[in-house]
Amino acid sequence: MKRPFQVLLAVVLFALVFTLVVAPASAKRSGTIDVQILALNDFHGNLLPPGGSSGRVGTVDAGGVEYLATHINNLRALNPNTVVVSAGDMIGASPLLSALFHDEPTIEAFNLIGLDFNAVGNHEFDEGVYELLRMQKGGCHPEDGCLDGDGFEGADFRFLAANVTWKKNDKPIFPAYKVKTFKGVKIAFIGMTLEGTPSIVTPSGISELNFLDEAETVNALVPWLKRQGIETIVVLIHEGGVQNPNT
Repeated sequence: MKRPFQVLLAVVLFALVFTLVVAPASAKRSGTIDVQILALNDFHGNLLPPGGSSGRVGTVDAGGVEYLATHINNLRALNPNTVVVSAGDMIGASPLLSALFHDEPTIEAFNLIGLDFNAVGNHEFDEGVYELLRMQKGGCHPEDGCLDGDGFEGADFRFLAANVTWKKNDKPIFPAYKVKTFKGVKIAFIGMTLEGTPSIVTPSGISELNFLDEAETVNALVPWLKRQGIETIVVLIHEGGVQNPNT
């Protein structure tokens, strides 16, 4: 997503911290379950704190990925029913530390953080769909090889792309959704990018793909999920926003 400001990791300091109160589907169970969703977006490979002596973005204190990891761990400790998600642009348009190694360091950092899901954003497609698939599956870069000598193992978390399909078979390039279960309660996470992504990335890298309408995609999935007994659905969509200095 094109950004009118510099979005930097822990500025995310959790702009998005949700608590879902969900009811067990079974009539044999009563009460509700609190589920904490820690969500971020537009990380863009910002592993280091912002430049300069202030360590601030706008009027918000911001640290590096270590600060982000600590913040997530502290929040996770407050609720055992926690899921950590990203709504896209985790990689792409990255500073040198991540970009020089084709964003492999960012993927590895979020493996250590324990991210659960990343919905693809437009910048995930900056280097084309096959490089994005490598981010998930691992393997050496097709031109630069294995830069660290050990090989890149790929993401431990799942990329989600409900509305991005192959033209050859109409199947999503990544799973449309994934389900997390907390104390018997199933929660589906649907991941999507914007239908207009082809207008802001290099066409050659996505020529084999369809980018579908977001609302139609979700509406088609909901009945299927409900037939599986899933009543709680979270949509992770790559939509831009602005930082709030008061949060």
